[in-house]
Amino acid sequence: MSKPLSILSCLLGLLLLASPGQAQQLNVAEQEAIQAAVDRVAASVVQIETVGGLIEGGGPIEGASRTTGTIVSPDGFILSTLYGFIQEPSGILVTMPSGKRVAGKIIAKDTQRNLILLKVETDTELAVPEGVAREQLQPGQWAIALGKTFAKDVPSVSVGIVSATHRVWGKAVQTDAKISPNNYGGPLIDIQGRVIGILTPLSPQDPGATGGFEWYDSGIGFAVPLTEIQQRLDTLKEGEDLKPGLLGINLKGKDIVADPAEIAAVRYNSPAQVAGIQEKDILIGANGRPIERQAQLKHILGEAYAGDTLEFKVKRGDEELTFSVTLAAELIPYERPFLGIQLDRNTLDAAVVTHVFDDTAAKTSGVQPGDKIVKYDDTEIDAPQTLREAVATAEPDVAHKLVVLRGDVEQTLDVTPESMPNQFLAATAKPAAPEGAEDREGIVTGESDFQLAEEKNSAKLFVPEAAKKLPSLGLVVLLGDAEFKIEPQWESWKKHAEDFGYAVLEIQPASESRWTRPEISVVRKMIDRVRDNYNIDATRTAAVGGKSGGAMALLHGFENRDVQTGAVTIEAGIPRGTNIPDNEPLERLEIVFLNPKDSDTAVSVAPQIEALEKMKFAVIPAETTGNGGGSELSEADIETLSNWLNSLDRI
Repeated sequence: MSKPLSILSCLLGLLLLASPGQAQQLNVAEQEAIQAAVDRVAASVVQIETVGGLIEGGGPIEGASRTTGTIVSPDGFILSTLYGFIQEPSGILVTMPSGKRVAGKIIAKDTQRNLILLKVETDTELAVPEGVAREQLQPGQWAIALGKTFAKDVPSVSVGIVSATHRVWGKAVQTDAKISPNNYGGPLIDIQGRVIGILTPLSPQDPGATGGFEWYDSGIGFAVPLTEIQQRLDTLKEGEDLKPGLLGINLKGKDIVADPAEIAAVRYNSPAQVAGIQEKDILIGANGRPIERQAQLKHILGEAYAGDTLEFKVKRGDEELTFSVTLAAELIPYERPFLGIQLDRNTLDAAVVTHVFDDTAAKTSGVQPGDKIVKYDDTEIDAPQTLREAVATAEPDVAHKLVVLRGDVEQTLDVTPESMPNQFLAATAKPAAPEGAEDREGIVTGESDFQLAEEKNSAKLFVPEAAKKLPSLGLVVLLGDAEFKIEPQWESWKKHAEDFGYAVLEIQPASESRWTRPEISVVRKMIDRVRDNYNIDATRTAAVGGKSGGAMALLHGFENRDVQTGAVTIEAGIPRGTNIPDNEPLERLEIVFLNPKDSDTAVSVAPQIEALEKMKFAVIPAETTGNGGGSELSEADIETLSNWLNSLDRI
């Protein structure tokens, strides 16, 4: 048992057996022990003020003008949280332990664990705290969080315990002490005054600088182990950012706790492909650590950085192979190939073409409506999803063999996929039920209240009558707020839902004024509830929102591409601090930016559109036609978006 845990256990045991007088003495001893630990490290904790910077537009305003830092070298290097710098400040002032305020500058960032390294010039040697290795920690031992965000002289103190030693895919130690902007960037220490780690918001779902912020003061807080960052400190001091190490694979299955790490796709020219790892390989080990489940792989990669070399053990058929892979900071942006076809949604066991778009690769190669695609290169096609994956994972920028059955005759066509379109395509045929289809029993249609008992967000759902005969429905998730009201548009959305075969789910923010980042989970929960009750096609599911609802449509889309393929944002951009994930072969997201012509928002989101295009996302910039600017969509806008949704499953 560790010494800190022994102290705590003994004090608790004695407290239970003690008389009132003895209990008071023990309480005093406890307070003295905590104060002694705080005093030991207090001179290494500083207040940081940030000045100026960019203004948030179109989403939750985040970041802070003050934060805390922890001195990590006697010559003026200070670690803090990346959260406090997402506004990209133009100036930084640090209040030293002496009370003197000095200028600081950003040296480097650790975007894997959301930390930042600053430097101040000092003519005195600064106090550097002692660290404690993660291996010496035990759940249940005392943990004390310190911060100087709101006080320059005396640090704030929050006392708790170590809840777990390996959280957020191995990046951090978890504590139940109250962690918030009050102490982000400060140290989490043990009862001996040794630094366990640097406090920062973290999330296993959202790796961005604001991920995990929603848990502030909740008893769920994280600290990045100091001793592990010290091993990388020289790299940061040289001005070199530390970035997540990327392998370049997609895994098969969605249950990371139960499913093996079987590879569904390997990104072209990625570290995995260069090393020789292939589709259908199963990763079973890395650097001597076993990988039986996908979660174990995430833990290994969560602790690694770009430039690290890992030895992977792979099972390929009956063979076990070993590959040395050097993780990358960036992957060559993946560009989704576009053939220009739409398939029959009523045929689930074959890929039958129903529409060929003009001026596309499929049209040029001679694909025709009615063709049954039976092979793409070496892949046998037995369902629409098989073709979708084969096209998405094939080598880019080369011709591919497309074998079609036309009548009773097989034909082989050469097709070279092109880029996804950056404009709305011509309308395609509206969904139609299979010939002779009868109404299915148990399908509830019409409008209904959809608020979840456990959530404050009001919601309602509309399901068209067509749901009784169509094999699947699209889904539009409407995200309104105080500025972008859904009610004036609701009847128009219902009318087009009947025509285009999609359900409409309207969700309001809990505050009824604007959306906040933590509500991403609420949107996901409601989408899942709709999917539990109806056969919803994820390839025709889009979130549509204005103002803060538009920001939420983007945020939810970035994190939930398994259930959302489209995001429409009206007069809103990507909130600052958002981690934009790579465009992936098996996880598609198409984005529409709708803004009034020449509006301030159209100008401000232009750099974001350019950045997304460089990442090879399919982005459609468009203008609204509504009389109310971006505060309300017109009938024509809704029809345009309905046509877009109806072709969102194109290949």
